[in-house]
Amino acid sequence: MVKIKGQNFRVTYGGKYIAFSTSCALHISLNLEDSSTKDSTGDWQEQEVTSKSWDGSVDALYGVDDPPDNTGKQMDDIIADILAGQPVDIEFVCTQGTKNRVIKAGKKYTGKAIFNDFSLKAENKQNVTHTIQFQGTGELKQVTATAGTDTAAASSGSGK
Repeated sequence: MVKIKGQNFRVTYGGKYIAFSTSCALHISLNLEDSSTKDSTGDWQEQEVTSKSWDGSVDALYGVDDPPDNTGKQMDDIIADILAGQPVDIEFVCTQGTKNRVIKAGKKYTGKAIFNDFSLKAENKQNVTHTIQFQGTGELKQVTATAGTDTAAASSGSGK
């Protein structure tokens, strides 16, 4: 079994990685309902899945590419999409190569999500950081990732 390092697991949206990211998280939840009946045996509850949900987050440094390489979503791009309040295409992918921008063969997780929280932190003499959170809307799919696809080359540029 090959272990994946944190720097090789990235979030992209609209075909671009989130610039200067330092961490990301994916949460998948199943909502359960007790389906125990008088016919159930023992002291154990029986459960049924009633719905599924997913969400995620990304922590990143605030920075500006100099010169801009247009391969990553900057904080200003993210804020514009938050204010638009529309679903965006989100992918969780394993990466490799220079700056971890080339998608590795294997599984990736993809779906539509709405950004629902943004925070910025600027402490004296520290890097400015920001955190974005998003809520999945609809199905999160596990699909096969094509090796060698550069997240920048796959960019649609629209973010949606």
